Amino acid sequence: MQVKLPSTDLKAAQSINSIELKDETGNLIGQYLFGKGHGRTIFLLGKYKGAFKTHAECQAFVDGVLAVINHSTDRQT
Repeated sequence: MQVKLPSTDLKAAQSINSIELKDETGNLIGQYLFGKGHGRTIFLLGKYKGAFKTHAECQAFVDGVLAVINHSTDRQT
């Protein structure tokens, strides 16, 4: 499973914006919240949450969580 976060410009955001995060098959797996003065927050799979300053940190968090989940799933089969 992979998720590519859309790039965001916090300077242009007038309020807190939200983007649904979906996997390759279109299943909802989380939410990406961002806004000027609020930073960026990621919610994944109902139990993983992280708050970050940069887009790169958000993408690294998503990649890391999904890598652990994919590894755990691979080991169980």
